[in-house]
Amino acid sequence: MNTGRTKRFGVALALVPAMFAVLLGSGCMDDAFCFSCGAEPSGSGASGGMGGMGGEGGEGGIGFGGFSQVGGGPPCDADLLNDVDNCGACDNKCLLASAFPRCEQGVCVVDTCVAGAYDVDGDPKNGCEYACPVPVLGPEQCNGIDDDCDGKVDSADPDLVPPSNLCTVTAGTPCEGTMVVCNGSAGWSCVYPPEVEVVSGFVRITETRCDGVDGNCDGSVDEWFQELGSACDDGGLGKCADVGVVVCDPTNPATTKCDLSVLPDALPPTAEQCNGADDDCDGFVDEEFDPSAFDMDPIPGSNPPAFVDRYEASRPDASMQAAGIRETVACSKGSVLPWTGGSYTEAAAACAARGPGFRLCSASELEAACRGPASMLYPYGATYDGMACLGVDNPAAMSGAAATGSLAACVSGAGPRDLSGNVTEWTRTQTNAAAAPNRIFQLHGGSYLSPQLGLACTMELPARAAEGTLLPNIGFRCCRQ
Repeated sequence: MNTGRTKRFGVALALVPAMFAVLLGSGCMDDAFCFSCGAEPSGSGASGGMGGMGGEGGEGGIGFGGFSQVGGGPPCDADLLNDVDNCGACDNKCLLASAFPRCEQGVCVVDTCVAGAYDVDGDPKNGCEYACPVPVLGPEQCNGIDDDCDGKVDSADPDLVPPSNLCTVTAGTPCEGTMVVCNGSAGWSCVYPPEVEVVSGFVRITETRCDGVDGNCDGSVDEWFQELGSACDDGGLGKCADVGVVVCDPTNPATTKCDLSVLPDALPPTAEQCNGADDDCDGFVDEEFDPSAFDMDPIPGSNPPAFVDRYEASRPDASMQAAGIRETVACSKGSVLPWTGGSYTEAAAACAARGPGFRLCSASELEAACRGPASMLYPYGATYDGMACLGVDNPAAMSGAAATGSLAACVSGAGPRDLSGNVTEWTRTQTNAAAAPNRIFQLHGGSYLSPQLGLACTMELPARAAEGTLLPNIGFRCCRQ
């Protein structure tokens, strides 16, 4: 029971007889109680009512609505605009949940909230309606808790700021558009595109997929598959092997494969040639030659018939620009640099490597081949021509040895080229009686350093050299019985 309300109600009842007498004197003839009696009631109650309710959030007092004391005035002596016990109406107390109230312009509003409670929705009717579990306010974090007690948790709170260096977002890589996502109590995570390789939430350091994509976002594509682009083959031998290039395996991104669709394609086996290649596809290079593998011409007057190389000997990998480095066997090919700088023993072994019947030529065999069927003094005729072959009188000799067969006029009637000049040649003709390694052998034909007298097919004083001599103007050619 509200004692103050009872007292005020008793006072009101005590005034009823006097009020009734006044009303009768004024001509009010109604038998019932009349509180207006021809005049509009004043105050905050409704006309003719028993009393009105208080402001929002209050209890609402009991009174005689519209009743005014003589001279006018409220039914209670209170500031209805600011008094929390009479807010908007007498006895209308501001009682708001979990809040310290305030009466503002006759309306109950929240002044402050009790500890741990917050007015989030701004509606004074329900006071401080939000009980926040955080004892100390702080910036919103990704932890499943409303850290700043604004009623919004984690991603739902626009105040949540994602970390700036959690994810890999390298520009120009698949990671560029990576999203940072809050997972509540599980914390932050990075949502990478599917082409990015991730382990335990982090971008892998090494790529494991060969897929043409920069899977580790380091600016390089498939760099951990270092064999990409290198040559490969199908395992065949020699030119029978189909060569290709290493590419990513589209059926298994963890591996590579040999793409054999590129050229050149495999070739069928043929007879072995003197070229540094496995022509017959047996796994061996430059072996078991057929005599047709070498360009040779018959030696005039030989009996039994013998043959001499058409060109000065060359290495299998020789070209017009380089003398080559393979020294397994001596070849006889045109338009390549001759094999020079080797000893007698080296030259003899290179001829024998062709197979049975092949050997270094004798001095007499080279002379006969040089003279030709007409027995000329020079390969090209009876008189000297300083421009026909490559001797010291030919300006081209300044560049050293020329490619085999490159001087078209330096051809004997039997067919061999360069039997005069270019490089002088070892023969198997020994000119002393010593044993190895002190033997001396005759040289034939002269070289690009020789004058006219050294370029004839025969010489009264032929050049000779010790078997270990190594000079850039000494070469050789092979013969076959």
